[in-house]
Amino acid sequence: MPEKDIDKKFKLADYNDQETYAHIFPIIYKQLQIIARSIRFNFNGLETLNTTAIVHEAYIKLASKSTPWESRTHFYSVAAKAMRQVLLNAARSKSSEKRGGDALVINIDDVGDNIILSPTASEKLIDFDNLLVKLEEKDLLYGKIVECRFFAGLSIEETADALHISPATVKRKWQLARDWLYVHLPK
Repeated sequence: MPEKDIDKKFKLADYNDQETYAHIFPIIYKQLQIIARSIRFNFNGLETLNTTAIVHEAYIKLASKSTPWESRTHFYSVAAKAMRQVLLNAARSKSSEKRGGDALVINIDDVGDNIILSPTASEKLIDFDNLLVKLEEKDLLYGKIVECRFFAGLSIEETADALHISPATVKRKWQLARDWLYVHLPK
């Protein structure tokens, strides 16, 4: 299905319409897998992540929302936020186990149970998210751009479309955000 048709389906989607859902779901699922796999390779130390678990947990978060998607890129920017939350929840859970939190009773249906993170990867994700929160305090747009580019793998143009800003602004702020994160990330 061409991208124009996908965007049209997103704009006109009746989320209770099984035919629309049947056409869009395989495309969404495939793209979410690509994004999750990309996250694994973009973030050193996350090789133990279960791509399928990340996709399923993020998709559950997305499916529970009744927000109409403006476009394909809007959907993927929201998906990026969901994946960030799924990964961070898994990292925090792993981190709490390391500090003796494993004695807590955990419901088997809790989000992130199937995401396998090493202690090092958990710490890296938490550190990265803490830096991202600090960056968002300076300018929320920086965080949204990082989510779109890093967590969703959107291009400059797709990020601009999703955030309703110019590609030049995305390019400039993406470079500044990357530089700031690089300087502040623990070595």
